[in-house]
Amino acid sequence: MTRDHNEKTPQELYEDQQFLKGFTDLKELRSEMAGTKGDMNAVYKRLKDLGWTKKDIEFALTLEEKDVGQVVADFERKIRIAKLFGHQVGRQLDLMDKDRTPQADRAYEEGLAAGRLRKSASNPYAPGSQEHQRWQEGLNEGNAFINKDLAAEINGTSE
Repeated sequence: MTRDHNEKTPQELYEDQQFLKGFTDLKELRSEMAGTKGDMNAVYKRLKDLGWTKKDIEFALTLEEKDVGQVVADFERKIRIAKLFGHQVGRQLDLMDKDRTPQADRAYEEGLAAGRLRKSASNPYAPGSQEHQRWQEGLNEGNAFINKDLAAEINGTSE
């Protein structure tokens, strides 16, 4: 007995079914993605109105995603390129000097950033140390900053 040319094997039926399911899923995801892109563009517009650019956001994402060594290497490469072009950035900036910030101040800045970015409140410094205390102070100030209704103050509606 031969197979009719319109008759499909179980494998072909499975592949057809999976294609149609995948097609439907992708259509739905594309629709969601369009909505998400619209939301993202609204945020970019709001930030642009305040003077921030997409490049600024990309830089901030880079700082969050890369380790400090990669960020420093990127800056070093940009300075090297600036020097090749005789640009003043290559002559005037030596961004890679050793960080002379006292450890307690660095701990405060790290805590401040953690609070502002609503990151984990897990203090990385030894309890009882000055760094532990300064990190916590920074975290508290960062949380207070991000929770403050600055828009009301700018618009004159704060009490």
